[in-house]
Amino acid sequence: MAEPGGPDWTNEWGAPVFMRFEPGSEPEDKCCYLPCIRRRKDQGPFLTPEEEERRFEEQVYSSQGFDINFEEFRCVFNYVPVDFDENYHFKDTDTTRGVIERLPRESLDRYNNKTAKCFELVEVIKANTHPTGTAARMFYITFRAKEPSDDQPKDFQAMVCYFCYTSNKYHSCQLKPEKKVHSIEPTEKENAKKVRGPICCLILNGGETTQSSYVTRLVLVLPFALFV
Repeated sequence: MAEPGGPDWTNEWGAPVFMRFEPGSEPEDKCCYLPCIRRRKDQGPFLTPEEEERRFEEQVYSSQGFDINFEEFRCVFNYVPVDFDENYHFKDTDTTRGVIERLPRESLDRYNNKTAKCFELVEVIKANTHPTGTAARMFYITFRAKEPSDDQPKDFQAMVCYFCYTSNKYHSCQLKPEKKVHSIEPTEKENAKKVRGPICCLILNGGETTQSSYVTRLVLVLPFALFV
């Protein structure tokens, strides 16, 4: 149960990012609050806590919690990477490694039933987690799986809320989205050629005035820029 009147972050993605500790104020003893992956003191980028928080939020929200480069941050936030060899987050009968392997396997079973596929878990790549304000934690697990008929494994992402005293909530399981790469359309290529061609011609031929006034103005500025 969530705190009365408080948000219940066990039901959906979107727990807000907040900073737990600025550098130097974190506890000395190892605990679940401290990320197992963290920027070293002598390693850049050297950002203010406010700048780190903005950058951290961007990575959390753009990847929906799955892809955070913790090596960029010295501050400690509520989202942390999961250390498979530590058992901070689970009841006595569970180990971190056992749970982190079981949750994607059970998520994958639900995915297979829904899509009529036969994917099998190959390996867990990484996992991030944050508290929910309840006796539960949200996990964002990236793992690899493949079908028996295909030797090429595929990357998946599963979002699961693990409860200590009741059934887990399996929110999502899907193929990891591919990063979008902007490709130059043919019209853009042609426009680029139209601009570059006449300018080069004018420079080489001493600045012909037969081109458009727009291009001529560019030519008049470029020689000056070369000597600045």
